[in-house]
Amino acid sequence: MDIDFSWIGGATFVIETEGLRIASDPALAPKGSVTDFFWFKSVRLNNPVYDDKTFKNIDIWLLTHTHLDHLDEMGLTEISAESIKIGTKDVARYFAKKNGQDIEILKWNESRTFTAGHLTIEVTAVPALHGINPLSAFFAGKVNGYLLKINNGDTEFTTYVTGDTIYKKHIFRHIRFSKIDLMVPNMGAAKKGSWIMNLTLDAGMLARFIARINPGVVIPVHFETFSHYKEPIKKTAELNNPQIKIMKPGEKMSFKLRITQKTAPPL
Repeated sequence: MDIDFSWIGGATFVIETEGLRIASDPALAPKGSVTDFFWFKSVRLNNPVYDDKTFKNIDIWLLTHTHLDHLDEMGLTEISAESIKIGTKDVARYFAKKNGQDIEILKWNESRTFTAGHLTIEVTAVPALHGINPLSAFFAGKVNGYLLKINNGDTEFTTYVTGDTIYKKHIFRHIRFSKIDLMVPNMGAAKKGSWIMNLTLDAGMLARFIARINPGVVIPVHFETFSHYKEPIKKTAELNNPQIKIMKPGEKMSFKLRITQKTAPPL
């Protein structure tokens, strides 16, 4: 399968294949915007890069949680009522309050299957642990990662969207990873060095993830977008891992994923 991956900035991206369009976490406030997270404030350091076609005809939105660096008022306006929207209970409450649109609520380890033309899409919510500090993770609330399987009848590929998580062995008690063709990790080591401690992955954690699940391609997102994302992407580049493909906001990468045959064992 030919894949197009467009990074908008932050945790916002669009995946396209064979007419299917899937997007994630639209936070689209402009550069200089200040976001209040109660415990701290954060400034957007660069603009999201998109145009009026970027979010047209999105089939599925993967919404990991409601923090304002993942879903904001400007992003909300780009989500069509016709799109399938998948998220947590908190995401559903947010949409009920803002615009009344329906959300497919997925708890960890729950799955939904959808069709789009000749494609079958299975989405499974997986654990995302939003902080090393248990207290910080508790107040951060429930976050979903997602395993996304797309099958065209002949071949199948799997994408792992980490959401805001850190690396803990606990995750692997809940996720049965088969082959991962594309991993999209949320980087930045958010709040590293503060009492809150890491809220998202740093380069060392990513290296451990890659060693554990051996994804075909790794495209980092969620770095250098907000001031509370503390680790620069050069730390990830210093891993010198050919699986890792580093992009800039507004760039599109086209590639063929390592294909997982449709007879692969289930998650």
